[in-house]
Amino acid sequence: MIKALAAVEVDLASSRAMRFACQLGNFMEMEIHPVYVKESPSWGLTIGTGWARHHFEDELIQQGKKEIAEMLESEIDFCPVLKEPRVIYGNRETELLKVMEQEAFDLYIEGAYFPWTAGDLYQKIQSRIFQRAGSPLALARVLRKFFGLLIICLEPDGARAMAQAFARLWGGCALPISLAHPAAVNEKFRGELAKARETLEGAGCKVSPEEEAAFYPEPPADEFLRRFGLVGLALPKAIKKDSPVLTWVAQIKAPLLLVLY
Repeated sequence: MIKALAAVEVDLASSRAMRFACQLGNFMEMEIHPVYVKESPSWGLTIGTGWARHHFEDELIQQGKKEIAEMLESEIDFCPVLKEPRVIYGNRETELLKVMEQEAFDLYIEGAYFPWTAGDLYQKIQSRIFQRAGSPLALARVLRKFFGLLIICLEPDGARAMAQAFARLWGGCALPISLAHPAAVNEKFRGELAKARETLEGAGCKVSPEEEAAFYPEPPADEFLRRFGLVGLALPKAIKKDSPVLTWVAQIKAPLLLVLY
């Protein structure tokens, strides 16, 4: 059973993230746990401690429950894997990290607006949540109909990291995986691709023949992405802000499953 943490807010990006999560739940045994962190308005910082503070925070949580219930109402009837949303008061990043440290999750899901820039992606990767998460990270910037998972391997270490992460996440999933790589790869890279395929197949994944990613360093064509609907990538945690890979990834018009290593 895959346990997914979905960080939600009352906005369009979060609605997209929930639809992404529910669609993914159609292809694997999965539980989706929405968490909504209700942050204090600026004037709330002036409220003191004790009973007044406790009452203020409780009111914010109750308000948050109503807000998130309205947002998720249209999803609940069509998404049996969706669990009761949790509403927490505090700083969003801090509280989400607490949840991730206290419970084991196999996937983190978050919505994002599209289009965005390489700088936006860099800031997301450098956030405390993305740096500390020990699971793949889903970014639902656009919605696609899923036909398969395209894993784009840009270098040998990334291929190894992707295989290890998706052997756990994708084992037994009905969606097939296609491994893609740049047109020119050396023997070491080919060896890692072969090991990645072996790891994934050993975990019960359906792996299609390799795709030559002739589009790299150009962004994949829209008609090519529609054959899959979902893209997986591995990126270094310490990736440079001016890395051309970030500019390339920011142009991919499909939901992303990121593995940071």
